[in-house]
Amino acid sequence: MKPCRLAVCMVLMLLLASLFGAGAQPVVSTKQDIAVFSLGYYGWFIPFQALGTIDLKIQEVFSDIGRFTVFGTAQRLSSDGLQQFIDALRQTKQANFVLPEQYQFGETFLTKAEFERLTGAFIVVVPVVTNFAVYWDYKAATWNCNITTGITFIDVAHDATVIAVESIDTSGSDKTSMNSAVMYAINAIPPQLEYRIRSIPEFQINTRILEAQGSTVRIQLGANMGLKKGDEYAIMEKRTFGIIEDTREAGLIVITDVSQQISTGSVLYRSVQLDSNTQLKEIARQGVDLDLYFHSSGGQMLPGFRMTASRGFYPVRPFMGIQIPVGDAIVTTVVDIVPVNVIFGAEYMIPIGRLHIAPYAGVGLTYVHISVPPVGYESDSLTHVGFQAGGRVGYLVSRNTRLFVDVGFDYWKALDTSLFSDYGGLTLGAGISFKL
Repeated sequence: MKPCRLAVCMVLMLLLASLFGAGAQPVVSTKQDIAVFSLGYYGWFIPFQALGTIDLKIQEVFSDIGRFTVFGTAQRLSSDGLQQFIDALRQTKQANFVLPEQYQFGETFLTKAEFERLTGAFIVVVPVVTNFAVYWDYKAATWNCNITTGITFIDVAHDATVIAVESIDTSGSDKTSMNSAVMYAINAIPPQLEYRIRSIPEFQINTRILEAQGSTVRIQLGANMGLKKGDEYAIMEKRTFGIIEDTREAGLIVITDVSQQISTGSVLYRSVQLDSNTQLKEIARQGVDLDLYFHSSGGQMLPGFRMTASRGFYPVRPFMGIQIPVGDAIVTTVVDIVPVNVIFGAEYMIPIGRLHIAPYAGVGLTYVHISVPPVGYESDSLTHVGFQAGGRVGYLVSRNTRLFVDVGFDYWKALDTSLFSDYGGLTLGAGISFKL
């Protein structure tokens, strides 16, 4: 009996090990099939060229984001037609439902073959314009365009459940051309739409570490799934409390290099041991770091902000900044003189865990806005050219926030020394950065 009991125990141990091992396997995302309707616009007058451009922009986002296999369709659904389409999808799940030869959803007709082709995808995407307005602003003397686009994501495989409804508001303006204002509003749709898609939990990338060597890791998935330099992934820890299984973030990784199927990352911080079964989950960001800071240079106070491109750039990251030389500003009841420095440059990001070092350099111009309220006079003029260079040391206090100090050199040369003076020198400053 003892050999039998031993054999049974060994089998049970193997089964338990197999079950626990299977449960510990990380999830790795694969491409999802989606069908994307053309833009519905019924009830709104949209120029044909603009309509075609919006269609193209939306299709390009789903294609370029990398995580979908996209099936397009020329049909368009209105808001009413969308609800009828969802109802029809739910009816098809019934065992006794017979497909008709043709459907009508609002103003749109679909044949049986077209309907079956669309519902062959796991996800159906329906974009509909819910507002389109173009008008002349007499006060600002500009053409303005406002567009609101609703995007509905329907999970066809699970009883036509609506996964998400995203409303994207964009606007554009131009002083001379109505068409340019419309195009500015249209061109603002793709970045917002891509960020919204990456923020939907069902579409966020899950992957795993293949290899960990110190603070450098190799990650499964790369350009084939749309990963980019500067993307960030949370290290996920799975915990079990009785019969309840829970996960929490236990670290952060930034992607430093991307090949076709594998990416390289740098560990910013972690509280668990890393191995080939470590689960990673995408953190959706808009791809911009917003810095708020206060600098002092040569006796001049320079509060300002900087916006640094983070997604798609590493280790060199371009930035645009604005700062105000407070000493040259004059605000009275008679006259307002507000100078603004506009700076374009780049930094070189060197992460060392939570710390980072970033040498930076930039060039810029100063323009002054002068207004005399009593007489209604306003004018703008360029007053300085300048540059700045220095180094930043930052510390990641949370996954979304850094504190930093800057040491460098600024110099701003006056274009007309009879009205303005040069300034600059050793620059010291500090600030806070938000990863958006």
